[in-house]
Parts: sequence; C-alpha cells; structure tokens
Amino acid sequence: MAVAFHPLTVTEIERDTPSSVLVTLEFPDTELGFEHGQYLTFRHEIDGVEIRRSYSICSPVDGALRVGIKRVDGGAFSTWATSALRVGDTVEAMAPMGRFTHELDPLAARTYTLVAGGSGITPIYSIAATILDTEPDAIVTLLQVDQATSTIMLLDDIEDLRNRYLDRFRVWRQLTREPQALDLLDGRPSVESFLAGVERGLFPAAPDHVFLCGPEALIEMITDAHTRLGLQPEQIHTERFTSAQSGRAPRRVRGPVDDSIEPIATGQVTLDGRTSTFSVLPDDTVLTAIQRSRPEVPFACQAGVCSTCRARVTEGEVEMATTYGLVPGETDAGFILTCQATPASGTVSVDFDV
Repeated sequence: MAVAFHPLTVTEIERDTPSSVLVTLEFPDTELGFEHGQYLTFRHEIDGVEIRRSYSICSPVDGALRVGIKRVDGGAFSTWATSALRVGDTVEAMAPMGRFTHELDPLAARTYTLVAGGSGITPIYSIAATILDTEPDAIVTLLQVDQATSTIMLLDDIEDLRNRYLDRFRVWRQLTREPQALDLLDGRPSVESFLAGVERGLFPAAPDHVFLCGPEALIEMITDAHTRLGLQPEQIHTERFTSAQSGRAPRRVRGPVDDSIEPIATGQVTLDGRTSTFSVLPDDTVLTAIQRSRPEVPFACQAGVCSTCRARVTEGEVEMATTYGLVPGETDAGFILTCQATPASGTVSVDFDV
C-alpha cells in the first residue's frame, strides 16, 4: 500500500470563476481509471515543505481527467495552482481514490437527490453526469447552494448537462446573496425549507440515493431532513468540503528525535507486508509517529476527511479527533484514521494491509 505518485501533464487550464480554475490532465501511459465521485491527491513542494492536497475529479468517468481548484485565503497549494500553474507543467498525483461513489445499475429506474455547497459541486457534477449517462431511466435532482451566480463553479457544465437531459435532470439553486424567484430558495437552507421543498415537489420525498458534498453544517442539515423522510444511513452518501476542517492541521514531520524526549507510547505498524516499530512523542498523531520510521506511509488531507491514512488497530486503543473519512461500521471494526488518532494505551499496533 505504499504511495505511488504519477506524473500528469497539464493540457488545459480554464478560468471557471474569479477564484477557481478547471485543470485538465493528460493520462499517463498506465491509464488511471476512476469512479464517479473520486478525487486526486497532489503533492507540491513550497518553501521546502511538501504539501498534499486532494481535489475531486469533475468529469464523467468516460471523460478527460479534470479537477476543479478553488483558491482559499492563506492556502499555499490553491494559491499556487490558481495563479502559477501553466499548460505544459507536470504535476504529481496519486491514483484516484475515495468512497464517495456507488454501484451503478443500467437496468434500474432510480431517483437521486444531489446537494452541493460551493466547491462541493466538483464531485457532484461527476456523479450526476455519470448516473445520467449510465442509468438511462434515472431521475436526478440537484440543489446547488452558493453565494451568487458569479461564484458558482461548473455553471456552464451543469447547464449543458441539464440541456442534454431535460426530462431527467432538474436543477435548483439556493443563493445566499442573490434573490431567487421561489421564496423557499432565498437565503440559507434549513431543514424546514428543504422539507417544504419536498412538499412542493422540488425534491423527491423518497430518493433511492442521496449524495451530499459541502460544509459540515449543510451536510448535517440535509442528512437530518432525509432521516426525517425515512431514508436509511446507507442511502445517504456524504463528503465534507471546507477550507477549515475541524481535524488537526497538517504539521511538518519531525526530524531526528531528541533522546531527552520521553515517548508517551510505542507501537508497531504493518505496511506492504513489513512490520516496523515506532515511538509516539508528545503532540504526535499515530501518523506522524509512523512517518519517522516509515516515510512512505500513505496520507493526504491530514484533516480526517479522506481515508488515505486508514488502518486497522490490531493492539491497544486510540482516540480520534474526527472520523469523517470512515464509513458507518468501520470504527466498530477497529479502523482508524491515523492522522486523527492518538494512543489511549501504552502500546498500539496498526495494520495498513488489511
């Protein structure tokens, strides 16, 4: 499970909004396949520090490999990508990954509700385009939540998709800084306004699947609404998109250990069939502790949102700051996000190979 980065050539850069770009990448010789809703993790060195950031693939699975990158205030990678990246440049990325997806069924006549907040539209667009193309009887309803028309990412792509599937793709927009014709779509959404939209026929009352991507508050609100409608957890798929995750911020990997620092725990890690020991120092996560002995350990966001650093605890106990990247049932099965885990016992062993 060692991380492999692939060199990808930038073939096109399109200014999507004043603060975002769409970057098209050439497939390498060993063609990278991807599923709708997945993301790419890039790495780039800035001021001597390796930065990794994940961006959703915003194209249907049979289209070009394209990602949407929105500039974030203070974001080193997003600022570089939206201002300095050029056509012809080579960027390094892991193979596509992510579990914000589902099994398609061309013979099914399923109903979908998709909700995107801000840049959360990037994986949602890929999901919508792929469903509409693969499931010819599917009905898809999209709610886009944003500030104003000028800030909506992939606006032209969504409109092209709506024109292509007029009878099967409905789009509603709720803009917080721009008045809408429908009172239900004015201002910030709430559980009550969404359920009122269901009553008035804007959104399906019993969708087969719901895909939600955006800030935490939006995801929790729409999840609550669908839970009240009787949907089961396995029908609701979520992915958090925010520039200020509540998990621990990435930190520089420690250099040589000062022998005067006493470890607070010890551990073993199994990765690619090889087991190594590690020491956990004060302020370490399990991930940062492992990195000193196994620098090839997989990781990406370091905010508990993706599942790149997921492993299973085989001995000992840990505490986690957040568990967004785990699906229901995984915590009970012993899986953790090592970037968010700190030991709660004197020894802890984790396995990345399971």
